[in-house]
Amino acid sequence: MAANENSVLIERIHMVHKSPCKVVFAITGGGAEIIGELLRHGSGSATVLDAVVPYSTNAMDRFLGRKPEKYCSEKTARLMAMVAYQRALSLSKGNGPADHEVIGIGATCKLKAANEREGRGHEIHVSLQTACQTGVSTLELTADRTREEEEKVAALLIFNVLARHCGVPEIDFGNMDDGRKKEEVIEKYKSVSEPVGNLLSQQRCSQDSPYETHGVVRIGLNEPKAPRESGKIRLVFPGSFDPCHRNHMFMAKQASKKLDEPVYFEISLTNVDKPPIDFISLSQRLDSLKEYKDEAFMGGVCLTSAPLFLQKAALFPNSTFIVGADTINRIFDAKYYSSTADTPAILKHFKEKNVRFMVFHRKSCELYIKPDVLEFCEVIPVDEYEDDGTSSTEIRKTYENKQETLS
Repeated sequence: MAANENSVLIERIHMVHKSPCKVVFAITGGGAEIIGELLRHGSGSATVLDAVVPYSTNAMDRFLGRKPEKYCSEKTARLMAMVAYQRALSLSKGNGPADHEVIGIGATCKLKAANEREGRGHEIHVSLQTACQTGVSTLELTADRTREEEEKVAALLIFNVLARHCGVPEIDFGNMDDGRKKEEVIEKYKSVSEPVGNLLSQQRCSQDSPYETHGVVRIGLNEPKAPRESGKIRLVFPGSFDPCHRNHMFMAKQASKKLDEPVYFEISLTNVDKPPIDFISLSQRLDSLKEYKDEAFMGGVCLTSAPLFLQKAALFPNSTFIVGADTINRIFDAKYYSSTADTPAILKHFKEKNVRFMVFHRKSCELYIKPDVLEFCEVIPVDEYEDDGTSSTEIRKTYENKQETLS
């Protein structure tokens, strides 16, 4: 980097340190030198709460709490940013920063490697997660650079994502192309309302607090159909809906017809064993539900931070939950919650909340319902509904493969 470019970077770094923003970084594959730049010029603790570099696949799997579908992708960068954001919330709690000043940045890169195969693409994905916004910047590197030059580009792109959020001018690194074709940074940003953001910024529900809840945010995909009793939700379909597909809709339609109630689709932003849902992913899931907004059974969407059914029952008392066979097998299993909840306590909680479960078969899934659980369940016979094997996972893979082919 030229001396004048370096002086500009140092100046902008000091401007970032003067902002109130607090950040946790998670960086892999390249660009990690930006961590050193932010720390070596003084006042780094004003901005950086923590930084991790999960470089091996094992380290990445542990950091995310799961094995990603691809290690270098926009989606993985968003997952990294979400985990970093949760870490930032934890580290800043009680230390003064407002929720909107706490951010997580995740970056995953595929840069020049020794003896790499011909045609291997070089790419950088940098994601930002805040209380009410998810953003991602993607740069496909097409110019021929050394590994060191690509590292600098990655570091500057990571810095620019941080600088923009801090209200600091970004660094123009287009001059590094030396007259070669300038690559384009592709950006996606999705924002949500403060009530939705609050669901994410609240303390994550844990298995050690299976009854803890944080409220519901209703979203109308269309003009909501009025429940039979004004303001009450009687029929709830919990799920990730990533994406929603025809089997979900068939279950909803059948349940609505049986109970003569509109269906409210519930999505928990937080999960027990996975990072919370970011707002780009949430937007995609809501779009898949909006395709069915004119269906007579559609009531709307409820967003929560209640990954456990004990929590859902507290949020939606006197309601019926639409579930599949694989789900009902674990709802009443104390191991699914924690040592603080045993089977009698679970049964008592559901009885007190007056909740029931409408159970639909899934293809190749055995249904085991104990006698003391049957009083809470209505099982839909196989001749009325049988899952045709459609999977949200397969739909996602097909979509992502098409996107890769188009790019």
